[in-house]
Amino acid sequence: MSSEGEIRRGLTWRSLLALIFSLALIQPVMIYYYLISAQWFPLQAWIVILLWSEIAHFLGSPLTKQELFILLSFQWMASYYAGIYSMGGAYDFLKNMYMAYSQPSYALGVAQYVPSWWIPPETEVLRIYRDVKFLYFDPVWFVPLGITLLAMIFGFIADVSMGYFTYSIYVKVEKLQFPMARASAEAVLTLGERDPTQMRILMLSILFGALYNLFVSFLPYLLGPYLSSGGIAIYATILPIAGTYDMTPVLAHFLPGFGFSFTLNLMYYMGGFLLPVEICLAQFLGAFSCYSIGTYLITRFNLWPTESPYDLSWPMATLVYRSQLYFYTSFTIGLALAAAFLPIIIRPKTFIRAFSSIGKAKGGEGEGPPLNLLLLAFIGACCGGMLLVHFLTGFPIWILALFMIGGSFFASFLGASAAGVTITGFNVPMLRELMIYSSGWADKRIWFAPVNVYTGGPGIAQAFMQADILQASKAEYIKTYIIVFFAGIITTLLFLSYMWSLSPIPSGAYPATIIFWPVDAMNWARWQVWLWTGYLFRRELILGGFAAGSVIYLLTSLVFHSPYFLVAFITGAFGTYMGYSMQLESTMAMLIGSIIGNKVISRILSKRTNISYGVFVNRFYMGGGLGWSLMESIRALLILVSRSMWILPY
Repeated sequence: MSSEGEIRRGLTWRSLLALIFSLALIQPVMIYYYLISAQWFPLQAWIVILLWSEIAHFLGSPLTKQELFILLSFQWMASYYAGIYSMGGAYDFLKNMYMAYSQPSYALGVAQYVPSWWIPPETEVLRIYRDVKFLYFDPVWFVPLGITLLAMIFGFIADVSMGYFTYSIYVKVEKLQFPMARASAEAVLTLGERDPTQMRILMLSILFGALYNLFVSFLPYLLGPYLSSGGIAIYATILPIAGTYDMTPVLAHFLPGFGFSFTLNLMYYMGGFLLPVEICLAQFLGAFSCYSIGTYLITRFNLWPTESPYDLSWPMATLVYRSQLYFYTSFTIGLALAAAFLPIIIRPKTFIRAFSSIGKAKGGEGEGPPLNLLLLAFIGACCGGMLLVHFLTGFPIWILALFMIGGSFFASFLGASAAGVTITGFNVPMLRELMIYSSGWADKRIWFAPVNVYTGGPGIAQAFMQADILQASKAEYIKTYIIVFFAGIITTLLFLSYMWSLSPIPSGAYPATIIFWPVDAMNWARWQVWLWTGYLFRRELILGGFAAGSVIYLLTSLVFHSPYFLVAFITGAFGTYMGYSMQLESTMAMLIGSIIGNKVISRILSKRTNISYGVFVNRFYMGGGLGWSLMESIRALLILVSRSMWILPY
């Protein structure tokens, strides 16, 4: 028997077999579903966790919590890192090949600047569409693929190093909760240990989520015209008990520009159960300040640009999108700078103590490699990325060093602190683009180069925290990361080449490419022009955001002793939840849910049961989400079946 705190193996033949199953089946399904619907496939790797766990339990040899942790690791990589090289790598090569030489690209003068190491020349692209059977087997892709792979390897090393830094600071020293990662780990812990009470909570929650989805989403879809016509089912909950109600056009007659909407979808309220009331309040104030008061003042003082004059008919979504585009992108950068740097200035001892603790723990696995080795790996990876960009474009090394090294620290610290107190996390928008524009570099090739801020560290820090909860090995997590990294690349390239052999992309066989790619091509070309001219960057708003963020942080941290108020404020205004912008309705629902959970449900549990609120809420939230996603997966499979019938020979 192992002791209570003993680290046990998780990377076994059973977990490896599950990873192979995931890479061979789940990842291709994700890609194909994205090609036909432009949506992520629900559940993703949780399908593997639930399926493998129940099969092993049925056969009398349950998976250990350490083995389940390995599968949970794939869950994060499938949705984030595998997404980069599946949807942002091999998939994006396809999409970029289409957009780079599209009519909007030529009309706006973008196509002439496309470098051959980013996408093959137009003559080669025409040959590919005409003659090439298996897409990525053609030699013309060797250079673009090689550059992307090399940049990704540098990113992998930098992210792992930064993961240890952020883990040491925000998990070991700051002891942030990372509510989403903790809830996922505790759901896996329940599946691994099979505690009867906790299993009952999880299974009943899954049933609740499935039944709720059945009545508010699945049945309306099934009874609608989508399946019978073979069209694409856009996510919608059309019953009144789960809808979103936008009052903005109504209020516009009295308060023009004042956004207000609310939702009755219980899935948004459940998100608030995981968070303290003060964090949800900060998120709500962030959204309300920007999209109710802020947009009202913008309209009141007639600040909208002439190309986009305010209209009374604007719904909340339009108000959010355009205010972010013209005003809040720059303002957010300033806020984020304040949220990242002021904690270091105000509380430097916390960061010094965290860095000095790396690699010094005795016994077990320790806290990771020595600090000097981590710094060497991180700086080495950044230097590799810098030299690659310099070789491709001639861009100054010193600017790249300031951005790729300093910017990665800045973005990672902010991202980790946001994920530590919210369920969404937050990444600073357009740091890369701001750096390139501010440099004044004339060669347009730099806009296509792999200039990266390495922001994967917070995700790895969360995985390390999950390893602590599940008594799993961090070293095995890194091994799993490497396996999924390289095997995922190979799987994706092979599968997309096979899909191309059936029908070149875009084509009617993959409806999303026909419907969305022409619009995306126009937006992409216009976006390039906006970036190159600096249209989206306003210095006064960046400075104003930094000043406002500094005041908010100093006031809430020093006076009210809430150092993470500003991070939650930014996340509420500019983060995403359930795939959508954190608008007023989601933050308000989460605030109400947090009040109900922390003030009502917690008291009921403490008086009538011996179940702690933390044990209950983590399993209830994950179970409800899994049940909802289970029904969404069934719907996705129906769409896959209906859209795949074109392959049949009759």
